[in-house]
Parts: sequence; structure tokens; C-alpha cells
Amino acid sequence: MNEIEPIRQLVHTYCDRVCTNDQRGWLELWTSDGLWDIGRGPVRGHEELRAAMQKSMSLFEAVNQLTFNGTATITDDTGEGRWYMCEFAKAKSGKALFYLAHYDDTYRRDNDGWKFSSRKLTWLYQGPPDLSGAFGPPPGYTV
Repeated sequence: MNEIEPIRQLVHTYCDRVCTNDQRGWLELWTSDGLWDIGRGPVRGHEELRAAMQKSMSLFEAVNQLTFNGTATITDDTGEGRWYMCEFAKAKSGKALFYLAHYDDTYRRDNDGWKFSSRKLTWLYQGPPDLSGAFGPPPGYTV
């Protein structure tokens, strides 16, 4: 198996669990000290991750997240990578949203396989699907 394939599986499983709103399964993809930063301030550890994911998903009627091109480098039981993604979402308010972004990741392998030890999202576009929204980070986003 190609060195990047287990990481590709991890990334695609992440998207599937977002699409199906499988929050318990999503949390299983993280190390116990995992750090997630999607632009609202970083959260760390399973309890904060669970609460942040629950809050994020509560805003939407439906979310479809897709991952495209990506890279990963693995050294022994750790690695890092970058994956580009898009997301189509329908807010509970009825508003249609489209996002383009990339995740910068770190990975760690444990007895259960590869997991995310961090994911930091960089927004490239956020707004309506017709691309009339803002390109670049949304207002208030800090790097």
C-alpha cells in the first residue's frame, strides 16, 4: 500500500462522517489531545472537539463536504499534510452556502491506526454557491 493511502482514507472518512453527521465516529478520528481550528478559535481534546462539532453541525440542515487533491508526508508514526476541500451546506435558516478551503494537518499513528493530531482550516472562499461571496479568509478570521 502506498505511504499516503492510510492518510487519504482518514481524510475521506472525516468527510464522510461530516456528510452523515456521525459525530461519534468523527470524534474517533482524533487523538485524545487533538487540536481543531476552523477559524473560530482552536479547540483541543475530545471534550472540546465534541462540543465544537456539535455546535457547528447544529447550524445546518445539511452539509456535504468533499476532499480533493492533497499531500502527506509520513515519518514513522507521525505525519503532516495539506488537503483541499469544498463544502456545500444548507443552513437551518434556509441559506445556501459554499466553502472552499484547505486543511493543514498533523497525524499520529496509535494502536487503532492513523488519527488527526491537528487540523487547521484556511478559508479560500465563503458565500453563496454562485461565487458572489468573499474570496480569502472571512471577516474576523485570524491566522
